[in-house]
Amino acid sequence: MTAIVSLTAIPPRFKHFGPTLESLLQQTAKIDEIRLYIPRHYRRFPDYDGTLPEVPKGIRIMQVSDDLGPASKVLFAAKELRGIDCDLIYCDDDRLYHADQFSRMIAEGRKLDRMCIAVSTRDVEGLNETAENRLFPRAVRYRKNMHYRLKRVLQFTSRPFGGQQTKPTRPVNAVAGYADIARGFGAVLVRPDFFDDVAFDIPDVLWSVDDIWLSGQMARLNVPIWAMANMAGPGMADGEDVSSLLDSVIDGANRQEADQACVRYMQDTYGIWL
Repeated sequence: MTAIVSLTAIPPRFKHFGPTLESLLQQTAKIDEIRLYIPRHYRRFPDYDGTLPEVPKGIRIMQVSDDLGPASKVLFAAKELRGIDCDLIYCDDDRLYHADQFSRMIAEGRKLDRMCIAVSTRDVEGLNETAENRLFPRAVRYRKNMHYRLKRVLQFTSRPFGGQQTKPTRPVNAVAGYADIARGFGAVLVRPDFFDDVAFDIPDVLWSVDDIWLSGQMARLNVPIWAMANMAGPGMADGEDVSSLLDSVIDGANRQEADQACVRYMQDTYGIWL
Protein backbone atom coordinates (compact mmCIF):
# COMPACT_ATOMS: atom_id res chain seq x y z
CA MET A 1 0.00 0.00 0.00
CA THR A 2 1.19 3.52 -0.81
CA ALA A 3 2.44 5.61 2.12
CA ILE A 4 2.44 9.41 1.99
CA VAL A 5 3.80 11.81 4.61
CA SER A 6 2.27 15.28 4.74
CA LEU A 7 3.10 18.41 6.73
CA THR A 8 3.04 22.17 6.52
CA ALA A 9 5.31 24.90 7.84
CA ILE A 10 5.27 28.61 8.62
CA PRO A 11 7.79 31.13 7.20
CA PRO A 12 9.62 31.85 10.49
CA ARG A 13 10.51 28.16 10.70
CA PHE A 14 11.76 27.74 7.15
CA LYS A 15 15.36 28.16 8.28
CA HIS A 16 14.95 25.78 11.20
CA PHE A 17 13.07 22.74 9.87
CA GLY A 18 15.90 21.02 8.00
CA PRO A 19 16.52 18.42 10.74
CA THR A 20 12.81 17.59 10.86
CA LEU A 21 12.74 16.96 7.11
CA GLU A 22 15.88 14.83 7.37
CA SER A 23 14.23 12.73 10.08
CA LEU A 24 11.36 12.08 7.68
CA LEU A 25 13.76 11.06 4.91
CA GLN A 26 15.52 8.66 7.29
CA GLN A 27 12.41 6.65 8.14
CA THR A 28 12.87 2.91 7.74
CA ALA A 29 9.34 2.56 6.36
CA LYS A 30 8.88 2.65 2.60
CA ILE A 31 7.55 6.17 2.15
CA ASP A 32 6.43 6.89 -1.40
CA GLU A 33 6.24 10.66 -1.06
CA ILE A 34 6.83 13.42 1.49
CA ARG A 35 4.70 16.47 0.80
CA LEU A 36 5.33 19.89 2.32
CA TYR A 37 2.30 22.14 1.87
CA ILE A 38 3.12 25.85 1.62
CA PRO A 39 0.25 28.38 1.26
CA ARG A 40 0.81 31.26 -1.13
CA HIS A 41 -0.42 33.60 1.61
CA TYR A 42 -0.50 33.13 5.38
CA ARG A 43 -3.11 34.55 7.74
CA ARG A 44 -0.59 34.95 10.54
CA PHE A 45 2.18 36.30 8.32
CA PRO A 46 0.73 38.85 5.87
CA ASP A 47 4.23 40.10 4.99
CA TYR A 48 5.30 36.72 3.58
CA ASP A 49 6.64 37.41 0.08
CA GLY A 50 6.06 33.95 -1.36
CA THR A 51 9.69 32.81 -1.27
CA LEU A 52 9.75 29.04 -1.00
CA PRO A 53 12.02 27.31 1.51
CA GLU A 54 15.05 25.29 0.55
CA VAL A 55 14.39 21.61 1.16
CA PRO A 56 16.47 18.45 0.75
CA LYS A 57 16.01 16.10 -2.18
CA GLY A 58 13.04 13.85 -1.57
CA ILE A 59 10.75 16.57 -0.20
CA ARG A 60 8.03 17.75 -2.57
CA ILE A 61 6.75 21.29 -2.04
CA MET A 62 3.04 21.65 -2.73
CA GLN A 63 1.89 25.26 -3.10
CA VAL A 64 -1.75 25.89 -2.21
CA SER A 65 -3.86 29.01 -2.52
CA ASP A 66 -5.66 28.74 0.81
CA ASP A 67 -4.24 28.84 4.32
CA LEU A 68 -6.15 26.43 6.56
CA GLY A 69 -3.80 27.09 9.44
CA PRO A 70 -2.02 24.07 10.90
CA ALA A 71 -4.71 21.77 9.46
CA SER A 72 -2.98 22.41 6.12
CA LYS A 73 -0.64 19.63 7.19
CA VAL A 74 -3.21 16.99 6.17
CA LEU A 75 -6.45 18.34 4.66
CA PHE A 76 -5.08 19.20 1.21
CA ALA A 77 -3.33 15.84 0.92
CA ALA A 78 -6.44 14.01 2.11
CA LYS A 79 -8.58 15.69 -0.53
CA GLU A 80 -6.09 15.07 -3.33
CA LEU A 81 -5.73 11.41 -2.36
CA ARG A 82 -9.40 10.76 -1.65
CA GLY A 83 -10.50 7.49 -3.22
CA ILE A 84 -6.98 6.04 -3.05
CA ASP A 85 -6.34 3.29 -0.51
CA CYS A 86 -3.18 4.60 1.11
CA ASP A 87 -1.59 5.35 4.45
CA LEU A 88 -1.41 9.09 5.06
CA ILE A 89 0.82 10.21 7.93
CA TYR A 90 0.73 13.82 9.03
CA CYS A 91 3.17 15.44 11.40
CA ASP A 92 4.65 18.76 12.54
CA ASP A 93 7.57 20.86 11.31
CA ASP A 94 9.31 21.16 14.69
CA ARG A 95 9.89 17.56 15.80
CA LEU A 96 12.51 14.88 15.19
CA TYR A 97 10.87 11.56 14.40
CA HIS A 98 12.53 8.28 15.38
CA ALA A 99 13.64 6.31 12.35
CA ASP A 100 11.33 3.34 13.00
CA GLN A 101 8.31 5.35 14.11
CA PHE A 102 6.37 5.42 10.86
CA SER A 103 6.99 1.74 10.12
CA ARG A 104 5.58 0.86 13.53
CA MET A 105 2.57 3.10 12.98
CA ILE A 106 1.90 1.55 9.59
CA ALA A 107 2.13 -1.95 11.08
CA GLU A 108 -0.33 -0.96 13.80
CA GLY A 109 -2.67 0.43 11.17
CA ARG A 110 -2.59 -2.87 9.30
CA LYS A 111 -3.83 -4.65 12.43
CA LEU A 112 -6.48 -2.03 13.22
CA ASP A 113 -8.02 -1.25 9.86
CA ARG A 114 -10.08 1.94 9.47
CA MET A 115 -8.72 3.50 12.64
CA CYS A 116 -6.66 6.63 13.14
CA ILE A 117 -3.33 5.63 14.71
CA ALA A 118 -1.58 8.15 16.97
CA VAL A 119 1.45 8.24 19.24
CA SER A 120 0.39 11.14 21.44
CA THR A 121 -3.24 11.72 22.37
CA ARG A 122 -5.46 13.28 24.99
CA ASP A 123 -9.07 13.15 26.04
CA VAL A 124 -11.64 15.91 26.14
CA GLU A 125 -11.75 17.33 29.66
CA GLY A 126 -14.96 16.93 31.59
CA LEU A 127 -16.27 13.80 29.88
CA ASN A 128 -17.22 11.05 32.29
CA GLU A 129 -16.63 7.37 31.72
CA THR A 130 -20.24 6.84 30.65
CA ALA A 131 -20.21 9.53 27.95
CA GLU A 132 -22.24 8.56 24.93
CA ASN A 133 -20.29 6.66 22.25
CA ARG A 134 -17.15 6.52 24.43
CA LEU A 135 -14.98 3.62 23.28
CA PHE A 136 -13.07 1.25 25.55
CA PRO A 137 -10.42 0.31 26.52
CA ARG A 138 -8.92 3.77 27.01
CA ALA A 139 -5.23 4.50 26.49
CA VAL A 140 -3.21 4.78 29.69
CA ARG A 141 -0.32 7.21 29.82
CA TYR A 142 3.08 6.07 30.98
CA ARG A 143 3.99 6.98 34.54
CA LYS A 144 7.58 7.49 35.59
CA ASN A 145 8.61 4.31 37.38
CA MET A 146 11.64 3.58 39.53
CA HIS A 147 13.69 2.38 36.55
CA TYR A 148 13.17 5.69 34.74
CA ARG A 149 13.86 7.73 37.88
CA LEU A 150 17.08 5.80 38.44
CA LYS A 151 18.25 6.65 34.91
CA ARG A 152 17.54 10.32 35.61
CA VAL A 153 19.53 10.18 38.85
CA LEU A 154 22.46 8.65 36.99
CA GLN A 155 22.27 11.43 34.42
CA PHE A 156 22.39 14.12 37.07
CA THR A 157 25.32 12.49 38.87
CA SER A 158 27.24 12.05 35.60
CA ARG A 159 26.87 15.65 34.43
CA PRO A 160 30.11 16.90 36.03
CA PHE A 161 31.92 14.26 33.99
CA GLY A 162 30.35 15.12 30.66
CA GLY A 163 27.55 12.59 30.86
CA GLN A 164 24.31 12.60 28.91
CA GLN A 165 22.25 15.75 29.34
CA THR A 166 18.98 14.93 27.60
CA LYS A 167 16.20 13.07 29.34
CA PRO A 168 16.06 9.33 28.64
CA THR A 169 13.32 8.40 26.22
CA ARG A 170 10.17 6.84 27.58
CA PRO A 171 6.94 5.71 25.95
CA VAL A 172 4.03 8.10 25.79
CA ASN A 173 1.49 5.41 26.67
CA ALA A 174 1.96 2.34 28.84
CA VAL A 175 -1.28 0.76 27.61
CA ALA A 176 -2.76 1.13 24.13
CA GLY A 177 -6.36 2.19 23.79
CA TYR A 178 -8.87 4.67 22.46
CA ALA A 179 -8.59 8.43 22.90
CA ASP A 180 -10.53 11.53 21.88
CA ILE A 181 -7.85 13.73 20.35
CA ALA A 182 -4.85 12.79 18.20
CA ARG A 183 -1.94 15.20 18.62
CA GLY A 184 -0.20 16.08 15.39
CA PHE A 185 3.23 16.73 16.83
CA GLY A 186 3.51 13.02 17.64
CA ALA A 187 2.56 12.07 14.05
CA VAL A 188 -0.81 10.61 13.10
CA LEU A 189 -1.73 7.91 10.57
CA VAL A 190 -5.05 8.25 8.75
CA ARG A 191 -6.74 7.33 5.47
CA PRO A 192 -7.62 10.10 3.00
CA ASP A 193 -11.36 9.53 3.33
CA PHE A 194 -11.26 10.17 7.08
CA PHE A 195 -11.82 13.84 6.14
CA ASP A 196 -14.60 15.09 3.88
CA ASP A 197 -15.27 18.56 2.47
CA VAL A 198 -16.91 19.71 5.71
CA ALA A 199 -13.48 19.60 7.38
CA PHE A 200 -12.34 22.49 5.18
CA ASP A 201 -14.96 24.91 6.53
CA ILE A 202 -13.07 25.99 9.64
CA PRO A 203 -14.59 28.89 11.62
CA ASP A 204 -12.61 31.83 12.96
CA VAL A 205 -10.52 31.05 16.06
CA LEU A 206 -10.95 27.29 15.54
CA TRP A 207 -8.48 27.17 12.65
CA SER A 208 -5.68 27.65 15.20
CA VAL A 209 -6.36 24.38 17.06
CA ASP A 210 -5.94 21.68 14.46
CA ASP A 211 -5.67 18.71 16.82
CA ILE A 212 -9.18 19.22 18.16
CA TRP A 213 -10.62 20.24 14.81
CA LEU A 214 -9.22 17.25 12.91
CA SER A 215 -10.08 14.78 15.68
CA GLY A 216 -13.61 16.13 15.86
CA GLN A 217 -14.04 15.70 12.12
CA MET A 218 -12.95 12.07 12.42
CA ALA A 219 -15.30 11.51 15.36
CA ARG A 220 -18.14 12.97 13.27
CA LEU A 221 -17.46 10.27 10.66
CA ASN A 222 -17.17 7.55 13.34
CA VAL A 223 -13.44 7.06 12.86
CA PRO A 224 -11.90 5.82 16.13
CA ILE A 225 -8.57 7.18 17.37
CA TRP A 226 -6.20 4.53 18.70
CA ALA A 227 -3.19 5.48 20.85
CA MET A 228 -0.20 3.17 20.53
CA ALA A 229 1.65 1.77 23.53
CA ASN A 230 5.41 1.60 24.12
CA MET A 231 6.20 4.27 21.55
CA ALA A 232 8.43 7.17 22.53
CA GLY A 233 7.36 10.62 21.45
CA PRO A 234 9.48 12.55 18.93
CA GLY A 235 12.29 14.82 20.00
CA MET A 236 12.09 18.58 19.77
CA ALA A 237 13.85 20.33 16.90
CA ASP A 238 15.30 23.82 16.73
CA GLY A 239 12.53 26.27 16.04
CA GLU A 240 10.02 24.52 18.28
CA ASP A 241 9.40 27.78 20.13
CA VAL A 242 9.46 30.02 17.02
CA SER A 243 6.03 31.64 16.47
CA SER A 244 4.43 28.85 18.48
CA LEU A 245 0.64 28.70 18.36
CA LEU A 246 0.69 27.52 21.95
CA ASP A 247 1.75 30.99 23.06
CA SER A 248 -0.21 32.99 20.47
CA VAL A 249 -3.47 34.91 20.60
CA ILE A 250 -5.45 34.22 17.41
CA ASP A 251 -8.60 36.17 16.53
CA GLY A 252 -8.67 37.42 20.12
CA ALA A 253 -8.45 33.97 21.74
CA ASN A 254 -5.50 32.37 23.51
CA ARG A 255 -4.80 28.65 23.15
CA GLN A 256 -6.94 27.52 26.07
CA GLU A 257 -9.88 29.64 24.93
CA ALA A 258 -9.56 28.35 21.37
CA ASP A 259 -9.41 24.74 22.61
CA GLN A 260 -12.56 25.22 24.66
CA ALA A 261 -14.36 26.96 21.79
CA CYS A 262 -13.53 24.12 19.40
CA VAL A 263 -14.78 21.45 21.80
CA ARG A 264 -18.03 23.39 22.30
CA TYR A 265 -18.43 23.73 18.54
CA MET A 266 -18.08 19.98 18.08
CA GLN A 267 -20.59 19.31 20.84
CA ASP A 268 -23.13 21.86 19.62
CA THR A 269 -22.76 21.24 15.88
CA TYR A 270 -22.19 17.50 15.64
CA GLY A 271 -23.39 16.14 18.97
CA ILE A 272 -20.06 14.48 19.76
CA TRP A 273 -18.01 14.46 22.98
CA LEU A 274 -21.11 14.84 25.12
